[in-house]
Parts: sequence; structure tokens; C-alpha cells
Amino acid sequence: MDNINDNFTLSDVINGPLLAAAFATEMIGGLITNSLVLILTASHLKTWKQPTTIFLSNMLLNNLVIGICIIPFAIITAAVGEWIFGRTEKEKETVCQVVGCIFTFTILTATESLVLLSFDRFFFITKSFQYNKYMTVNKALVIVSLSWALAVFLSILPFLGFGVHEFLSGVGLCVAGWNGQTAYAIVSFLVLCIFIGSIIVTSIWTLCFTRKHIKKTAIRTSIGAERSNHTQERKVIGVFGMLIIVHLLCYAPIISFGLVESFINVLTPTAYAVAVFILFLLITLIPLVQSFFRSDIRTAIVKGSMTVIAFTKRCRTTPHQISTVEMIRPSTPITSSSSI
Repeated sequence: MDNINDNFTLSDVINGPLLAAAFATEMIGGLITNSLVLILTASHLKTWKQPTTIFLSNMLLNNLVIGICIIPFAIITAAVGEWIFGRTEKEKETVCQVVGCIFTFTILTATESLVLLSFDRFFFITKSFQYNKYMTVNKALVIVSLSWALAVFLSILPFLGFGVHEFLSGVGLCVAGWNGQTAYAIVSFLVLCIFIGSIIVTSIWTLCFTRKHIKKTAIRTSIGAERSNHTQERKVIGVFGMLIIVHLLCYAPIISFGLVESFINVLTPTAYAVAVFILFLLITLIPLVQSFFRSDIRTAIVKGSMTVIAFTKRCRTTPHQISTVEMIRPSTPITSSSSI
């Protein structure tokens, strides 16, 4: 990880065009999937009355910010081979700092959005009778706004003298630097541990509560209802399991590399390129997970697919019907004339 005051060139060991193509694929996939899920969510006005929809949409909006405001810088730098945003070194440093701030902000909001969603589902399942009374859409919007404000404060700490921004030569992107910034690295690690730890604790707690409730209910129900409960149990396991797995897998490389780099500089640019590529997979995997487990999205996708299939069949059958009509029309005057 190179300091921001060094050169702004991509590492020689990195295949720039290949890296640019990989990031472009992630960006396109993320923009398509997040936009599609947001559009399908917006088309169901009733779902906006649910606080959970606010938290889910917050995740999708943050993914779009990453795809629009962050990844294009990495694509252009990887394709060109250097950081071209700015005519002078001072301008390049300024743009680098701004991009690094936005990058930190998006990572924090992505993590916070999952934290909020985990707490929302925790209270919805464990305190279902009090949930609708205390959790409203307006309160959800206030909570999301506060989470964004916290992310803004944490992301501008390098501008206040605590931490620095660095140019990541293996990726072609500016990020918050941990190299030689032990205090900043420890604080960042503690913040992420609090966020990720709360996600894991609330998810496991909710899962255990749900399993216990289902088992109690299954004892008092018939075999058919018990099977239905087992299906519900598998769905709950799938929701929380996939959310935990996706975020841990995407965060693990970059966090572990950053911690190692804060104490000793032994990692190669290729390692960072792979870590950031895995991190950016998050913007595509999250909407896919939502579309799989959200019934409203699945229903909209099924209806849309059926409409497209019906339209395609109609287009295919129309030429055949036209040709059939044309074959029948000439025979009518011939028959009538022969009868006369």
C-alpha cells in the first residue's frame, strides 16, 4: 500500500486491463441487480409501510453509490495504468482524499445497514407484539439518517488529523490507510468488530429463539403442520445464514490484510487486488440474497417473467395466424364464384 504522497501509478505486477474488466463486470452486475430490486420494491407501495423495507432499500442505495461513485475510479485507473484525476500532484491528492472518504463512508454504511436490519428482525421476532407499536417507517428513516451521520463522522477523521488516505497501487483506488497508523487501525478494527459482532450476536440470538419457538409449536401440532414449521425453520436459517456468510466472506480478506499491513508491510499488490475484488462482490450478492428471500420480489419477478413469456409466445404465434388467414381468404371467393 503506497502512501498518497508517492506516485499514483498502478503496480507493475497487476494486469491493468484484466483488473478493469473484472471491476467493470462487478459494477454492471451491481447496478443492474440493485436497480432491478429497487424498482420492484418501489412498484409495491404497500411494502413501504414496513420499516424493514426502509432498511433493505438503504442497503441497495448504498450499493448503487459504490457502483457509481467508487468503482469507476478503479476501472479507469486500472485501464490507464495511473491515477489521472487531477492535473497537478496537489489536485490528485485532493481527489484521492475525497474518493477515499467516500469509499470509507460506503463501507461503513453498508455494514451499518446490515446492523440495522439485524436488530430490526431481532425485535420483530422476539418482540413481535410490541414491534408495530414502537417501530414505524418514520422512526426507521430517522435511524437510517443517524447511521449515515455516524458514517460521515468516521469517514472524515483523516481530514481531522486522525488517520490518512493512501493510494492502493494494486487496485488503483484511494482508501483509508493503515500503514504506520496503528492507532487509527485499532480504532477502525474496533468499530468494525462492534458492527459485525452485533450482527452475529443478534442473528444467532434470533435464530435460537426461532428454533426454540418452532420446536415448541411442532409438539402441539399435527404432522402436516410440523412439516410446514420445518420449512419455515429452514427459511429462517437460510436468511440469517446467507447474510452472515456473504458479509464475512466479503469483509474478511480486506480487514485481515489491513491489520497485517498496519504492523508490517509484507503483502503484495496482487493480494490487495483480490481482496478488493471480493469486497466489491458484496454489491451484487446482497440484492441477489434479497430477491431470493423476499416474497414480494420473488412474486414480482415471477409475474414479470410470465408476462415476458406470454408476450414472446404471442409474437411467435402471430405470423402463423396471419399466414393461416391469408391461405383461407383466397379460397372464399373461389368457392362462391364456382357456386354461382
